[in-house]
Amino acid sequence: MQNDNFYHAEQFLKLGLYPQAFEAFMSLEVGGLDPTFLKPCMMALANQLDQSQLSTLCDELEREVGRRNGQAIYNFGVVKSHLGDIPKATLLLQAAMDLGVPEARGALSRLLLR
Repeated sequence: MQNDNFYHAEQFLKLGLYPQAFEAFMSLEVGGLDPTFLKPCMMALANQLDQSQLSTLCDELEREVGRRNGQAIYNFGVVKSHLGDIPKATLLLQAAMDLGVPEARGALSRLLLR
């Protein structure tokens, strides 16, 4: 994914221009083949998104749940865990594990041990 658009999104992030970074990263993900939404999820974990952006991200990730996109489901589970929605995070991480995402088992175990 190293292209000019990704480079610009990274630069926005480094400069603390979070709204611009979020929009740039989302434009790279939406409509892509097997999107993971990794960078927007990382921004959510770093508390760099406002409520509207977080809602947009969650809506897109819900679409990926319907598409059975394991990596996106895993990332969604991690975000939901961070946000304190433990029941939803548990379901998402279990689904990701069932879809063969290796890191989902560890994340689910850590979540359940909290």
